[in-house]
Amino acid sequence: MTSEATLSVLTLNCWGLKFVSKERQDRLTAIGQYLADASRGYDIVGLQEVWVHDDYLRIQRLVQDNLPYSKHWRSGVLGSGLAIFSKFPIVSTTMRRFALNGDPMKFYHGDWYVGKCFVSATLAHPTCGEIEVFNTHLHAGYDPVGTPDSYLGCRVGEAWEMASLVKSATTQGRHVISLGDYNSAPNSMVVKLMKKQGGLTDSWMRLHPEPRDPIPKGLTPDEGVAIMGVTCDTPLNTWTKHTWLNYLTNDPVGERLDYIFFKETPEMVCTSVEVAVREQISGIGAANSGLKNYSDHFGVHAQFSLKPAAYHFQNRKPLMGLSGTSVSMVNNQEGGEELSIEDLESIVLVLDQHRQTAERRSKLELTVVFPLMLAGALGLTIAFFWIQPRWVAFILALVLSALSAGWIVHFLYGFLFGGEIASAFLNTIQEVNTAIHYRQLVERGGVYHSSLNSVSGGSRMSTGSNQQSPRGGLLQK
Repeated sequence: MTSEATLSVLTLNCWGLKFVSKERQDRLTAIGQYLADASRGYDIVGLQEVWVHDDYLRIQRLVQDNLPYSKHWRSGVLGSGLAIFSKFPIVSTTMRRFALNGDPMKFYHGDWYVGKCFVSATLAHPTCGEIEVFNTHLHAGYDPVGTPDSYLGCRVGEAWEMASLVKSATTQGRHVISLGDYNSAPNSMVVKLMKKQGGLTDSWMRLHPEPRDPIPKGLTPDEGVAIMGVTCDTPLNTWTKHTWLNYLTNDPVGERLDYIFFKETPEMVCTSVEVAVREQISGIGAANSGLKNYSDHFGVHAQFSLKPAAYHFQNRKPLMGLSGTSVSMVNNQEGGEELSIEDLESIVLVLDQHRQTAERRSKLELTVVFPLMLAGALGLTIAFFWIQPRWVAFILALVLSALSAGWIVHFLYGFLFGGEIASAFLNTIQEVNTAIHYRQLVERGGVYHSSLNSVSGGSRMSTGSNQQSPRGGLLQK
């Protein structure tokens, strides 16, 4: 008889940046105590923004009885902030730092210094085989609502890179879950990439399809959580500074930025999903300071019905050249959907716009800022020997030191970082263009698919007609 199990999964952004996040130690201790409550029944927990390793160790000690297996990843200067806790043994772990990773000159944003990345842990489930769990925290957006998103290209590049790797993982004959803070609305390119390029299903959308006909208006914050799955920037959270207008309803109820995606198969079905960790508790901060939330984000909790993973030959199509020779194998996307050529071209457009911006910034640094600072430093060095009185010479020495440091920093930024990020954008654009060119070749009939039919004692190949992907516009936040 086929074994069947339930799987309980939670994702939560803990808001744990040292010196910046308010009441960090109290809140992360409370989060550890929350997760340690065995009655909640979590099997897998993915956390983001656990920046301080001591916070991770404290949570690890608190949950050791019900989530005994865990991993905290280090990346960049300040750490990735990513951690996975599991009821099941961890077989292997990986980490991949994103090629597009923010801007080191914008140190006040910090994303480049934490080494934005995605991580994975392969878990050994006792009855259902291996489960690979991905966890990430994509680049944040810092621009006011209604203004151009200066980091959109960065997030799109990160999502393309991650979705491509997740797609490969789904072909390995194991269950796949991808969770975390994607810093993107449900209608964004990022989420579309995870679903169509990565072949994943959004657990919230699986059970709570968006009520687009008619689009609800006048939602209360509670309805925003219940209907739209809002997890961040909601007036219901005591740590919220600015309430965001929801992308669909335009109501001030907050936004959904946290997701649990999964590879939907007959052996893995999402049975329930909810916005979790919404409680307000005492004991955070000063005595008598009132009730407060665990974090500035709510969590997402999904439950799955699970059976041993099966390798779905019937859902895979080998790509055949005109000679009939198999060239590669690819997975069908969920529901037969995949990124259309228009989708891919929109991705290229965004990436190329940000590539051009990066190249212009690099050129400005190398041809204007660096030469001016170098000339100023040389001029002051020469003038320094004739400057009187001493207090003026002292001030000029300070200016000279700043200019000397400045021209070195701006040269390195323009030459090293500018060249690196432009190359990263260009490589990602080339990958997307490769997908576009292949899709066009398929539509012209230069390559055709063959179906793979299982037969008794083996399998049989037979050719079939191409099915073109439906064309559709790409919603953007």
